[in-house]
Amino acid sequence: MRVLEIVLQGKESTALEPLLEHDKVVEHWSYQSDTGETVVKVLLQDEHASDLLGELEKKYLQRVVIYPVEGTLPQVTPKPEAKEEKIRIGKFISISKEELYHDIATPVNLTINFVLMVILSAFVAGIGILKDNLAIIIGAMVIAPFLGPNMSLAFGTTLGDVSIIRKSVWTGIAATLIALVISMVWGLTAQDLSQVTNDPHIEYRDIILALVCGFAGAVSVVSGQGTTLVGVMVAAALLPPLMRGGLYIGGGAMGYALNSLLIFGANVISLNIAGIVTFYLAGIRPGRWWDKEKAKRQTRKAFIAWTVALLLLLAAIMVIDALG
Repeated sequence: MRVLEIVLQGKESTALEPLLEHDKVVEHWSYQSDTGETVVKVLLQDEHASDLLGELEKKYLQRVVIYPVEGTLPQVTPKPEAKEEKIRIGKFISISKEELYHDIATPVNLTINFVLMVILSAFVAGIGILKDNLAIIIGAMVIAPFLGPNMSLAFGTTLGDVSIIRKSVWTGIAATLIALVISMVWGLTAQDLSQVTNDPHIEYRDIILALVCGFAGAVSVVSGQGTTLVGVMVAAALLPPLMRGGLYIGGGAMGYALNSLLIFGANVISLNIAGIVTFYLAGIRPGRWWDKEKAKRQTRKAFIAWTVALLLLLAAIMVIDALG
């Protein structure tokens, strides 16, 4: 459940009365603050918070604060749904767009902690790959923060938010370069790369795996579920091929390195395609109609661009295989 604390300027509570009379509002109450503003608190189920926030975004409000509710006493009994109400595609969403800003945009800040987690995961993955130890590689995937930049980029694209897109791109590039440089150092210092399991040539199953990871990551984010296990799954699609690519570059095996980096690039593209599709179908939109049109155009262009990039990459792989 959620409590929305709506702060109004002056006596504008009458503008909210039609919204508060909706049958999906469990309870609401209001009071005057010490500074004269009207404060309205609304208790409602998680899945209805985004709908009410979308309506509130069209009103002139001073601020809306969102509080998660652990429980109530007495227990709230959900109202029965109307039989004629149709199930929407975005029905599985349980947290609002505003909460997604906090859950998605904040973790991809290029902070010392983020860089440190990338460095640590790259070192652990390098050791695991050189020792051909699956348990160590899985440990590196657990701490690798590769889910955030990709989901944040897809989220920003769907909303048409340039600041989130820019931040996600720079954070993703930084994480990729840090891991690649560390893996190249491992490759330069390693005396024998024969223990490194070669990446097979990319197959359709690799694309399907990356798409599934992207869908799982986006669904876990929009539904407010924990993303740790999904993050491991995403890291499984990105970290090993990236690390192997750097190891092969350091060891001078450029053919293997190119193959590994192509797999990494195809997985990044597939993750973003899946994320964009999931966020769009889940109903993630800006609040104002002119922003919606702009975001819709940008989403369509981004989807086409990612799809074309994936097709070109697959065509390049086919050409390389034919020449090889």
